[in-house]
Amino acid sequence: MRILDKYLYKELYSTFFAVLLVLLLITVGTEATKLLGVAVEGEIAPSAVMQVLLYKIPPALEVILPLVALLSVMLAVGRLYQDQEMVVLSSCGVKPSYFQKRVFWFLLPLALVTAYVTLYVTPWSFKQERLLMLKTQTATPLAALTPGKFNELPNGEGVFYAKSISEDKQLQSVWVRLYGEQDVLMVAPKGRFELINGKLALVLFNGHSYEGLVDGDTFRVRAFARFEGFLPDMQGTMPQKQKFETSTAALWQSDDVEAKALLQWRLITPLSILVLGLLGLKVSKTGPREGRFAKVFLALVLYVIFNQLLVTTRDSIEHGAFPATIGLWPIPILFLAFALYQDNLKPSWFEWPDWHHWLHKFSQKTASKNKS
Repeated sequence: MRILDKYLYKELYSTFFAVLLVLLLITVGTEATKLLGVAVEGEIAPSAVMQVLLYKIPPALEVILPLVALLSVMLAVGRLYQDQEMVVLSSCGVKPSYFQKRVFWFLLPLALVTAYVTLYVTPWSFKQERLLMLKTQTATPLAALTPGKFNELPNGEGVFYAKSISEDKQLQSVWVRLYGEQDVLMVAPKGRFELINGKLALVLFNGHSYEGLVDGDTFRVRAFARFEGFLPDMQGTMPQKQKFETSTAALWQSDDVEAKALLQWRLITPLSILVLGLLGLKVSKTGPREGRFAKVFLALVLYVIFNQLLVTTRDSIEHGAFPATIGLWPIPILFLAFALYQDNLKPSWFEWPDWHHWLHKFSQKTASKNKS
């Protein structure tokens, strides 16, 4: 590897990790603020906030990695223009095709890592997040209950008592009284919380219920082997399975339009690393009086346009407004053509054939044959 290659790769990788760290901190900070607000409202347990936050990192990487590739290439190569190093390299015979090749090999491993995150890690993280939310919704009511104490239910609708709560969330010596038209008292030696029909229910085993404690005329005692009931304002909703947690293999085998759109989205995300990285190389050229960050706004605009076109087209495919056979592929192809082609509408590594030279040689051969 030449000294110039090492120097260029060092600039690219150092800038890439710096930009990635900044954007990842911003994204994680925003998600952490939202999760803390949800935890304050009691929808998830505070102890699960950090774990849920970790599961949100892979989907965030899927969005920010293409932007990081664009900004890192633009800033790293833009510094060469600012320090007049690009002028020296050009005078030494280093062609623009050299930078395109080196940037491509810099982006290729990043695209492969992004492919692994998009195709495998992101669906897994969505599934694990849903399962964790399901688990925390079962544990959240227990977190608000104090064993060995009579706990008032919300809005004064009843009283709940459990002598002890084991580590596996099993209730011992449960006592529940619900106020209403018929005052009900339930006593059971064991119980637990379960999700039934998408709602959080209190399940009691081998207990008795007493109705009509206030009105003695309708007093009834019933024995039950299993009782299922919903406590006021403590019902949880089961998190629904999201389409984003569907495995890539299942999407590949599905004929559903939404599955095809999501599969193309996952396949194009790694390609976006290459497209936007080469686009960053194109817009990295700055003038002598322009700052190093002069074209950051332009890069952000290009990224927003690129990402919004992909999202809009994906939604159109899901709703049947755009053919899935064409899909999302024209968008990265057009941006890649714009990144590779120069002002004269040809790549820097492409040379037009010399038609005059070939026509002259052909005419000479024809004339020589006619003379013979």
